[in-house]
Amino acid sequence: MAVIPDSNGCFDEAAISAMGLAFDRACASLRAFGAASTVREIIATRILEAAAQGERDPARLHYQALKAFDIEEPPIVVAA
Repeated sequence: MAVIPDSNGCFDEAAISAMGLAFDRACASLRAFGAASTVREIIATRILEAAAQGERDPARLHYQALKAFDIEEPPIVVAA
């Protein structure tokens, strides 16, 4: 099983997959905001923070990333 360590432990493959999906969706949602690298860093940080708190749903991780930009876009529910 592949894991990525963080300060609170590690993430399993399902968590990594959910975080990746949320990251891609959030980046696509925020194309018009600032420098791409800065936006991507903020998105990644927000997703990692939410995942470290136990969130695994890609739609809710996406929502958490957008909240950093004061965007209240409702989560998109996608069947796995």
